[in-house]
Amino acid sequence: MIKKIALTAAVVSMFSLPAFASFGTSASNGNILQEGSTPSTIINTGQPHTYQLNLDQAATVRIASSHFPGTQTPMLPMSAQLIDAQGNTVKEVRSSGGEFEIREALQAGQYRLVVSGNSAPGGDGWDAHRYSLHVAFQ
Repeated sequence: MIKKIALTAAVVSMFSLPAFASFGTSASNGNILQEGSTPSTIINTGQPHTYQLNLDQAATVRIASSHFPGTQTPMLPMSAQLIDAQGNTVKEVRSSGGEFEIREALQAGQYRLVVSGNSAPGGDGWDAHRYSLHVAFQ
């Protein structure tokens, strides 16, 4: 009886573990925005990506998205919200082609960038749902 329970638990854990996998929705996963480009990542409907932006001094921040190089079809619509430490939306942008740009003068402080997309998962189109962020400070 104990062997059956242990075997059942092992089998269930093999299949349930992926359900608890992280999809990059938390800034605590190391999604800190710094000057330069982020690694490309896949975005799907209902799985927004959150990035942390920390400014030691006031700066004009430019954050732009781009598709995975070599994709033939444009990514489906994306949006981004830049949110300050108090939870106020500083800037919100939308793009039907999957590329957006935020250019905003910001005070020193902590900000979050939430990137969302409307895409259908699966098939050969995964690369069409891949994007990178390009960050610059002035």
